Amino acid sequence: MSNLLNLIQNENMKIYRRPRTWVMYGLVLAITITVAIILLNVGNNGSQDAHVLRFMDIGTNFSIIVFVFSIVVTAEIVAGEFTWGTIKLLLIRPATRSKILLSKYIASILFLLGMLIFLLIATAIVGFLFFGTSGGANGFTLAGILKAYGFSFIDLFMSLTFAFMISSVFRSSMLAIALSFILTFVSGSVMAILAAFKYTWAKYILFANTDLSVYTEGREPFISGMTLGFSITMLIIYYIVFMGLAFTIFRKRDVAG
Repeated sequence: MSNLLNLIQNENMKIYRRPRTWVMYGLVLAITITVAIILLNVGNNGSQDAHVLRFMDIGTNFSIIVFVFSIVVTAEIVAGEFTWGTIKLLLIRPATRSKILLSKYIASILFLLGMLIFLLIATAIVGFLFFGTSGGANGFTLAGILKAYGFSFIDLFMSLTFAFMISSVFRSSMLAIALSFILTFVSGSVMAILAAFKYTWAKYILFANTDLSVYTEGREPFISGMTLGFSITMLIIYYIVFMGLAFTIFRKRDVAG
């Protein structure tokens, strides 16, 4: 166990030692402040109807930024070792390949969590400084905002796992990034088309099941008849497949040459 913890610590040091990581955090803060300034200076009422909780709710939409940065880090965490030629040095350590890969996966998840928590805190602080608590919250609650972050994490978690699998299997960070971005950004349109043509088999597609919030907000899922239990089951199946491919191929891969 201590061996795994040391590996995770080492992977986190690699991530946070790079200036790029801190630039990502800086961009999240900069975008948050920029949006607050825009909201403060546009509209008929200015900040009269603003409230820190309302701004925090708006901030949940910034999770797309977290998605982009997390995928970039995750896609490179395995494939980068092959690109830089450091994979051999990594594998000579007294740890199994499974532990090495698991440590990288956990480090990727921790980075995603860290970015989401930072976004939550940043929107809370910036929202308080710019809008305060005197405006109208209009039903927005901290519990509701945290629930939105929870659903967003599930969606991002599955995309991150997919990118991690592609990075591990194909040793290509660019392929992992490109496929993750393309599938994520076009999935909504594709699913809408499939749903319009009433293709019931579309409910088995991953991206038909990643947004679990539809079951708590009274919205219709992509395919009529889908349930929360069904979507969770599909997510578990996809997760097992992604992780099974990543670990199986990484363990058997020949890195000589």
